[in-house]
Amino acid sequence: MKAYLLFAEHRYFGESRPFGNDSFKNGNHYYLTAEQALADYAVLLRYYKTKVLNCPDCPVIAFGGSYGGMLAAWMRMKFPNIIDGALAASAPILWFKELVPGELFYSVATWDFGNTSSVPDCAKLIKHTFNRLDSYINSTGNQYQVKFEI
Repeated sequence: MKAYLLFAEHRYFGESRPFGNDSFKNGNHYYLTAEQALADYAVLLRYYKTKVLNCPDCPVIAFGGSYGGMLAAWMRMKFPNIIDGALAASAPILWFKELVPGELFYSVATWDFGNTSSVPDCAKLIKHTFNRLDSYINSTGNQYQVKFEI
């Protein structure tokens, strides 16, 4: 298979900081959006296909997992003229507060561990562990109050 793999770094991650060392100061996060990342990738792909590969019509498949999978799926949806397909693994593209109750993740994870683990009472053990972590963290006077709920 004759193919190229192009990995683009997301703004604000790694070395891609639009304001250098000031990138994480208040007010400098306005370019840290999924929409901006998608636009960056679209520009990069057009440039790479045209100027580097000299193949503006070469097919492109985006792929990723979790947030990267979300970006891959959104790239295919937003730029079907640039992305010919997408493989989005573990990509909760519709998992937004307005659409899905936040506690649903815990229900799904509890069901998953309870029904797929060979350890008896796996889900109960995990819940017990999170409750103990919750108690420990919040009793140490830690400035970060954490509440785990499963």
